[in-house]
Amino acid sequence: MSDLVHAPVSQGRGRLLRTAGIALAAVAVVVLIGAALGALLGHGVQPAPAPKNPFGVGLREGGAATNALAAWILDVQSAFSRATTGALRALKTDPAAAWSLVGLSFAYGVFHAAGPGHGKAVIGAYVLAEERALKRGLAMSFAAAMLQAAVAVAIVSVLALLFSATARTMTSVAGMIETFSFAAVAAVGAVLLWRKSAGLGDLLAASGGTAGHHHGHDHHHHGHHHDHHDHHHHAHDAACGCGHDHAPTAPAGSGWKGAAAAVIAAGIRPCSGAIVVLVFALSQGLYGWGVLSAFAMGLGVAITTGSLAALAVLAKATARRLAGGEESARAVLAVRMLETTAAAAVLALGLSLMVGAAGA
Repeated sequence: MSDLVHAPVSQGRGRLLRTAGIALAAVAVVVLIGAALGALLGHGVQPAPAPKNPFGVGLREGGAATNALAAWILDVQSAFSRATTGALRALKTDPAAAWSLVGLSFAYGVFHAAGPGHGKAVIGAYVLAEERALKRGLAMSFAAAMLQAAVAVAIVSVLALLFSATARTMTSVAGMIETFSFAAVAAVGAVLLWRKSAGLGDLLAASGGTAGHHHGHDHHHHGHHHDHHDHHHHAHDAACGCGHDHAPTAPAGSGWKGAAAAVIAAGIRPCSGAIVVLVFALSQGLYGWGVLSAFAMGLGVAITTGSLAALAVLAKATARRLAGGEESARAVLAVRMLETTAAAAVLALGLSLMVGAAGA
């Protein structure tokens, strides 16, 4: 009786240690890859100086440039930002400048999302770790971008219009929201990494313990009935004696709740360019046009981030196909390893942003 009690406890402890080991290994791999890429891309490139924003308001977009491409994108971003404020100024005397305002704002959003920043990285890595459906990945990209614009509008509307807050106060509030966003990214990454590591560990244990092994019973002659979809914890290998081959069942994902958490983590940090344009529009008595500009920027961000999400879905499908197809045990293992690494990337990103914010 004692052995029967201690066996599940021992198995549970072993699973816990296995999951923790896989999670730590995934984080170590991500850190090593990040360090290698940083050394390769950042070699010999000096960080770009922070641009001078009107009224001294707003956050530094995406940190300093780390390579020539990032520096060029930030320069283009700054040029679009200046052109956008110029279009706002022109609106006071020329209504036709509204088209220029919307177009320039949209273009700014496209380049903003293409440059250094955590929003697209969070959405892309989350989709790579969790999603197969392209539609959900695109929906997440759009929701996160619109949330960024909405948060910027809320900050300026509440603080500037209702409380007549100074630029310093608005920047301080935006900074606090930014820190919360980074912490949320780390939390989403931690939960995702633990679940993916547990699933990968279970798969490795099942593959090691049942490869080439046949069950001592046949599915068609049970004394009781159960369906294949109930076998999440009845680990099958490619040769399980069922009369057909199939890969282990993937653990259930987090669904819309997990996707919503990722969207909030990625999107709650306000867009600095939107805040700058909103404050400038307020000073010109054109606040409504500033709000339109902020959401046009959000649409541009959604286009770029959605493209990256689509690439993530394509990358996962390609990896599965190259590893042998949907029903291949090798493909399932390859995809699980890819998902675990992507989850570790979300956690590492959140932690590194938190450390950087604390240092700043």
